[in-house]
Amino acid sequence: MKISLTLLAAAGCLLSQDWRHEREDFFRGSWHAHIFMRVRSDLDQIYSAGAAADRERRRLDRTKEELTGLQAKLDQGVWDNGTVNDVIDSLRKSANDQRLAPQDREILADDAARIHEYQAHHNEWMRH
Repeated sequence: MKISLTLLAAAGCLLSQDWRHEREDFFRGSWHAHIFMRVRSDLDQIYSAGAAADRERRRLDRTKEELTGLQAKLDQGVWDNGTVNDVIDSLRKSANDQRLAPQDREILADDAARIHEYQAHHNEWMRH
């Protein structure tokens, strides 16, 4: 039984490392056109969200829905600054939730910063 749990934990670590490497590669490339789906994917990978309070999990679920909608709008060339602000605020609140793992909070804070950066440059980046 101990061996099975150890192997399961090791497999989880490898998957987490693969995801983190893939995420780093994404942000080295031309990430602007798919920023909202990338962040949504990050939220799907936040394993410690199960330890969060119900309110926090609901916030993360609502943020996922908003990100999906923002990506659809972005794909159509539409910018929704109000929802972008809501998403940034939500990500920042989640990044400050001490019940989430430190590495998850770090990812959430980075995602909020990247969306904020995109927000500042969206007029020029949406043209590419």
